Amino acid sequence: MSFWGCLLKPGGKFQVKENSGGDVLHLSQACLSQPQAGKNFLQVIEGDKTYSIACLQKDKSEFASFDLFFRTGTCTFHNKGASEMHLTGYFEPDGMPDDLEDEESEEEEEEEEEMAPPPKKSKKK
Repeated sequence: MSFWGCLLKPGGKFQVKENSGGDVLHLSQACLSQPQAGKNFLQVIEGDKTYSIACLQKDKSEFASFDLFFRTGTCTFHNKGASEMHLTGYFEPDGMPDDLEDEESEEEEEEEEEMAPPPKKSKKK
């Protein structure tokens, strides 16, 4: 994992490009820097769709916490407001390390064993 940060000027856009430090960006926080009056919308643009993920406002809600994941090269952040925004998060490698995959497959096997009906006992004559 490696730290990631972005300064979004008022009205500015920032595209998360491939080879920026990892395959998956985990967005953790957005905050206003030197807030101005009015609402500031943080938007994510993916393809032809735009989503507002936060509304930040001076003296009311100057920061927001997230647990959002974005694949690099597929999204752009847009600051729709009059204040600069600082975005922070970190990059994760694509996929899971081998040891985590092994642990998950072992857990799945254990769950399947627990769900299996008990074997029938044969009657003795």
